[in-house]
Amino acid sequence: MKNIHDMSIEDINKKAQEIREKLVETVSKNGGHLAPNLGIVELTLCLHKVFDFSKDRLLFDVGHQSYVHKLLTGRDKNFSTLRKRGGIGPFTDPKESSADPFISGHAGTALSAGAGIAMASPEKKVIVVVGDASISNGHSLEALNNIGGHKLKNMIIILNDNEMSIGKNVGSLSRFFGKFMVSEKYMNFRDDIKSLIKKIKIAGGVSDTLERMEFSVKNFFLPLNMLESFGFKFFGVLDGHNVEELLSTLNKVKNIEGPIFIHIKTQKGKGYSFAEQDKEKFHGISPFNMETGDTDLSGKTYSGIFGKEIVKLGEEDKDIVAICSGMVKGTGLGEFFKKFPERAIDTGIAEGHAVTFAGGLATQGKKPYVVIYSTFLQRAYSQLIHDISLQKLPVRFIVDRAGIVGEDGKTHNGLYDLSIFLTIPNYTVLAPATSKELLEMLEFSKNFQDGPLVIRIPREVEYNIEGDREFEFGRWRELKKGKENLFIATGSMVKEILDIEDRLKARGIEGTIVNASTLKPLDEKYLLECVKEYKNIFVLEEAYEKNSFGSSIMEFYNEKDIDVMIKKIALKEGAIPHGKRSELLEEFGLRGENLIGRIEEKIDAGKK
Repeated sequence: MKNIHDMSIEDINKKAQEIREKLVETVSKNGGHLAPNLGIVELTLCLHKVFDFSKDRLLFDVGHQSYVHKLLTGRDKNFSTLRKRGGIGPFTDPKESSADPFISGHAGTALSAGAGIAMASPEKKVIVVVGDASISNGHSLEALNNIGGHKLKNMIIILNDNEMSIGKNVGSLSRFFGKFMVSEKYMNFRDDIKSLIKKIKIAGGVSDTLERMEFSVKNFFLPLNMLESFGFKFFGVLDGHNVEELLSTLNKVKNIEGPIFIHIKTQKGKGYSFAEQDKEKFHGISPFNMETGDTDLSGKTYSGIFGKEIVKLGEEDKDIVAICSGMVKGTGLGEFFKKFPERAIDTGIAEGHAVTFAGGLATQGKKPYVVIYSTFLQRAYSQLIHDISLQKLPVRFIVDRAGIVGEDGKTHNGLYDLSIFLTIPNYTVLAPATSKELLEMLEFSKNFQDGPLVIRIPREVEYNIEGDREFEFGRWRELKKGKENLFIATGSMVKEILDIEDRLKARGIEGTIVNASTLKPLDEKYLLECVKEYKNIFVLEEAYEKNSFGSSIMEFYNEKDIDVMIKKIALKEGAIPHGKRSELLEEFGLRGENLIGRIEEKIDAGKK
């Protein structure tokens, strides 16, 4: 295969088509972020042709745009393993390849990381490709301010604008002016004028006039001219699918001192009609039929069940406001946004703002529901404490994708939310074991006013228990009665322990199975009663075992001066990799035979 540095424009266009076919084929089987990668094919190819990434550094914000980069950096032969256990990862990761300088699963990290790399290695060119949604993140804006202020000469930032959220004036005049600004004549003229002005001591007025003229002309054509005030040299708007235009610009800016900011316009989902038509669906998608674009819709998800119920609650109570951070459909809020646009707020990738905004609503008697994936809610840790907890504001948090998420891997697993909410004062924490219980909790949440309330839901399809009693706040329910062993399970782990109950009995292990759906406050009455009845008390949860639900039960017994050994069944410290959720639950001892093995091991250890 021809080296990319030797490819012609025709070669690159041909390679772009091959890559698009490979992307659609692989993601249709494995799932993944298809639309963002289809839109960035030509740009990634041109970057690899112009720069040498064995020396220079390329970062993506977010790393879900990096599939093409992976194909060009030695991972093409194994690309069919994308997002599979032990295969190519879903985001950039230095542990996977030296071509990935920084891990990137959350938005807003690449500019700050790139600035650090650029300052530490001034001999390298550091290129950061950032999406139009990520650039509005507070973290990104702080980084831009820092990069411009420190005048990092070796840094190039490329804004991949694929949603028309920035730069709607991409017309023929704007394109012409963008090309003119990277021309040698313009750059030489600009440098000559600046040198002349410096030599004329009394040219203050001339200098001001020239700067005002340049600013006025650029303001007419260029939507991001303010970046030059921050110390950037701004180029664009470029057609992100025009290889000739991209190569021409990249070759010129390669030899210009920065920091440099390039604005390109791309089409998300380009080259695959279904992704072009429904960009949000194909942004991150489960396996689908290549011919029809259809996915397997079997089984209702907890996100979908929540989405239907919040619409019902919204119809009954006009004070309910739904808030999310850039994931309207993913969190099940699509219908609520359509039906109640005046009470539906998408803050974009700004979780901290979403939390504090909800706090403001709560002070005025509104009933805000903040619906955010567990992994992204981590980004609002300070606001959860300072803005919500200290004032004990009745904000409802629907923590979606709690626990192991599967193919999106270690940057997206929701394993810290329990540690966060169980240790911050004033939070009430609930975890439904079934879809029926989720509906009951949502009904309960509507009029809950005693501080912030958390409802934790997994990335799973619905599950129900025949004959189960109704949810009762603060009270745990015994689902099965047995001897010697007590299994206190919460959320998704209720199903897991019930699924292995018969196999445990076959091995001589029986016990009582409890659904602890209220994690905070604890059911202290039950804990005091049960402690005398059982030899072994197990606590099962889908989270890290440090600062966990099990830890809070241990602390309760310690405070009561009750000597009891709690056997925690949770996840050990360490990153949980990507793979199918079902595979990971079993591999890490939360499902099936491996869960049985962990229980047996702890019982045997107690006998010694």
